[in-house]
Amino acid sequence: MTAPIVRQLILKDLYLTRWMILSAVVSGLAAIGLTPLGTVAAYVGFVSLICVIVILNIFLVMNAVVQERKDKVHLFVLSLPVSTGQYAAAKMASNAIAFVVPWCILTAAVTWVIDVTPLPNGSLPFLLTVLVYLLMYYCVLLAVGMISDSSGWHAAVITIGNISVNFLIPFLLSLPSVSAHRAGAVAVWTGDIAGILALQVGIAVAALVIAVRVRSRRPDFV
Repeated sequence: MTAPIVRQLILKDLYLTRWMILSAVVSGLAAIGLTPLGTVAAYVGFVSLICVIVILNIFLVMNAVVQERKDKVHLFVLSLPVSTGQYAAAKMASNAIAFVVPWCILTAAVTWVIDVTPLPNGSLPFLLTVLVYLLMYYCVLLAVGMISDSSGWHAAVITIGNISVNFLIPFLLSLPSVSAHRAGAVAVWTGDIAGILALQVGIAVAALVIAVRVRSRRPDFV
């Protein structure tokens, strides 16, 4: 009985966020479509893509997780034959699917466009590192949204996440391994880029694991 309920909880959340997911994919693809049109268009396209992903991130966490808990929706859900751990896992799974699927589509689209157009393939490590950072940012915000009801913590993560990308980009561009290969015809995956990617993925996974463990240990899920 529990498995069908958990599945229905996931499908319910995906249904409620379907228009935001679709809007993000369409907007992101439109932004990516600008990139082969020139230097300025490429800059506008990639900045717009970052904005689309960040907006999707904030919308999904703040509306589908934080606001739902403020509205006490979980009190009804937990009256069903489902544990707090299962509810936490279902909430995290549905939210993650709603973000990761569009993120994967847009990341694949960026990679494809760069590969089939005159845009230099050497920029791929830099661009994918920025996109993985946005994935990490989402995972951290989701984890904080699952654990804490404090608007201050939510605002702090959003502010840090939005501002830090402005420091990440020039930091990456200043790396000799990036500057040396960014305009090249072949993507070169150096050790420092691989290390940054591994760190980002590690932080993302750790944040989600901590969130599930902490949240599921609260018997009343409040």
